[in-house]
Amino acid sequence: DVVRTTERLPFDRTDCALPMLWASQHKAKVDTFVVYTDSETYAGNIHPMEALRRYRRESGISAKLIVVGMVSNGFTIADPLDAGSMDVVGFDMATPALISDFARE
Repeated sequence: DVVRTTERLPFDRTDCALPMLWASQHKAKVDTFVVYTDSETYAGNIHPMEALRRYRRESGISAKLIVVGMVSNGFTIADPLDAGSMDVVGFDMATPALISDFARE
């Protein structure tokens, strides 16, 4: 059932800024955004880090961003100078704890 349902979804280019844009638009209080992607990372009108910065300004929340790319293709979204953002490549048994620890810091 899950496979059949997923096959019918209208997949398109990946826009990793959408969670922050949605949270801004709906005034949602979010402290950590986690995006899982097939490593297509930027297909929108605004870079995900800029969307995160805008969300932080508008909400007053020092929100974090974790982007999990399922394959390594040299992607990067996180700003290496921003301690509140992190790129992760791949997913194994350690990944959930890594995400949780980063979100709590």
